[in-house]
Amino acid sequence: MRRLGLTSAVVTILAVTSCSGSPDGDDAVKPDKSEAASASLAARQSKAPAKTLRQVERDVQFAVAPSKLRMQDQRRGFCIVHGTAPTRKVLGKTEFEAILARMHKRGWPLDGHVEHSDDATYGKMSLTYLKSDKWKIAMGSATMPAEVRDAYAPNEGAITVSISWKCNDD
Repeated sequence: MRRLGLTSAVVTILAVTSCSGSPDGDDAVKPDKSEAASASLAARQSKAPAKTLRQVERDVQFAVAPSKLRMQDQRRGFCIVHGTAPTRKVLGKTEFEAILARMHKRGWPLDGHVEHSDDATYGKMSLTYLKSDKWKIAMGSATMPAEVRDAYAPNEGAITVSISWKCNDD
């Protein structure tokens, strides 16, 4: 069953959840200028600036290199994009965990655990989730599905990626 889900992600771009609304308002009481300057300096020193979607995509490209990540364009009003990176061979546990180590170096800790499978029926597969600030990434690897194998030859495997972020519910 996991194989079917991962194969579907490689073959098609999934339906996405729409979002709408406006940025959160700021109803907090404003401190005086000297307090604001101190707080602002402390915040800059303790928290890295928020990433953009392009920066998140660059983090993923760095991790999956030398494979070439191909991301879907972001659609207006949607809070998720999908992508794939064809691989010359099907990735094993060691290769997939090396990608995750590179993601960790870029500030992407695991959000849960890593699942690996290697059996005669479905072959090698891996799946995990990563999270950083408002961003979430679902990342998997598997054998290239038969439906698209000829189009991606000589590649035998693929890495699939879904990047999502919190939508405004206002």
